[in-house]
Amino acid sequence: MEMDVRTEESKEIILSDNNRFTYTIKQVEIKNILGTSVAVLDEHSITDTAGVNYKLYKTKYGNWYDLPEANTGIAKNILLALKLKIDNQ
Repeated sequence: MEMDVRTEESKEIILSDNNRFTYTIKQVEIKNILGTSVAVLDEHSITDTAGVNYKLYKTKYGNWYDLPEANTGIAKNILLALKLKIDNQ
């Protein structure tokens, strides 16, 4: 699938354990192999202070969408904490 970037904005969050993250929100359009638009999602590109990168995707209806190839090898509890913090901002 191919993604086209539309818009971008930067933010910062701090989790309850005082870990700091900066993230950029980009609107991406996911296309199938034929070039037909499948979905438009907000891509949250998140970086922690150690330089580890995370990618989270959210629909326009506020639901989180997990892409299979994103965030391999990253603890699910970190991803969940990031999603909850973003939802509560």
